[in-house]
Amino acid sequence: MALLGCGKERLYGPEDNPKSLRDVTGVEFGWSCDQQGCNVTRLAGTPPPDPCRNGNAADSAYANSWARFVEICSVCLGHEKGFYWSSTPGQCRLVACNTDANCPAIYESDPASAYACVDGLCQNTDSARFPRDTLNRYDVESLCFAVHPRANTVDPLAPTVMEIESTVAGACPSTDPTVGCPLPAGCRMP
Repeated sequence: MALLGCGKERLYGPEDNPKSLRDVTGVEFGWSCDQQGCNVTRLAGTPPPDPCRNGNAADSAYANSWARFVEICSVCLGHEKGFYWSSTPGQCRLVACNTDANCPAIYESDPASAYACVDGLCQNTDSARFPRDTLNRYDVESLCFAVHPRANTVDPLAPTVMEIESTVAGACPSTDPTVGCPLPAGCRMP
């Protein structure tokens, strides 16, 4: 176990992570971890990230986000203090798995987040924070984008994106993204 600061022991580290991750569309990504945390990297077969609107190819990258699920997003890197990257929901896809060993452990933040393979998706093992029987708007949105190829949802104004966002808004009318809502037909089951 490593120390996290102030004498607090860290539960997970680089050794608790796979070397690669696969999203629900089948794209493989590198997953590089050190004592500071993990980062998404490109493998030989990983397509380039989506181009940024500013036209600077060096600003295009992949990053990850996590809560109930882990997602890999095509992002545009920021250059302002405190602004790391931006993305749209259509540029993110859930991390898929066959076994628990395919899922990451996110240890660079407190509390740490461990993930297990549940129905083919890496899902947070903390079911008190992320109950298996409740979905919030973010979860529903991710599950609805999961059934579409990334190429169809790069542009936030693309017909597929507009349809998904309308479907999600209909299922999750609350403006509070943490309020539970049902999963619409046609979206990936968690």
